[in-house]
Amino acid sequence: MIPLLLSALLLQQEPTYADISKKQGLGAADQLMRDGKYLEAAVAYRNVLLTPGDREAVRVPLALALLAKGDAAYAGVEIRRAHMLYPDFSKLLIDPADLFKAKGVLAKAAEAALAREPDGEGAEVNAVAAYAFFLEGERERAQAVLAKYAQSRGSDAYVKDLKAALAKSPVVKAVAVAAPAAAPPPLRGGEPVRAGARFIEPEVHPRGETLAR
Repeated sequence: MIPLLLSALLLQQEPTYADISKKQGLGAADQLMRDGKYLEAAVAYRNVLLTPGDREAVRVPLALALLAKGDAAYAGVEIRRAHMLYPDFSKLLIDPADLFKAKGVLAKAAEAALAREPDGEGAEVNAVAAYAFFLEGERERAQAVLAKYAQSRGSDAYVKDLKAALAKSPVVKAVAVAAPAAAPPPLRGGEPVRAGARFIEPEVHPRGETLAR
């Protein structure tokens, strides 16, 4: 009975990107991502994806690498393929700060993609940008971009699943900045008092006494 319960608990655990990376042998591609070599990383992920076996999970980092290198439309296609073909897509836990070696890199890539959104490919760009903001923990921005995607493609399965994931994600709170310490009140007083000049007279001995010594 206990082994069955343990097996059930393991099956319920949400997959992590570390597990996928280890299982799919993505260590070299992940290092390229951390080094900022996004084109090379995309090629490496693509090569793994084309090898025989169950490789659909690799489409997720492939999409993120494509977004980072500036090919947001292709990234949008791959992220929706990952959603359709990888069963645990909605459960996958990815920390962008680990994959990109810094927090905010993925969000900036999404911002840049939205700013140069090409004609006729807005839906794909919005799809991957919404996912990027979701991973970065920026719920409101993810919801806004996802709504734009839904306007062109309708409320499809991708929209419904990402909305459900956003509803479960924690809200990123702004870090409270401590108020600067108040300056000490100015010293109050009257006009400065001028100290009178003081002279110290040295002890002078009579000349005769001095010569007598």
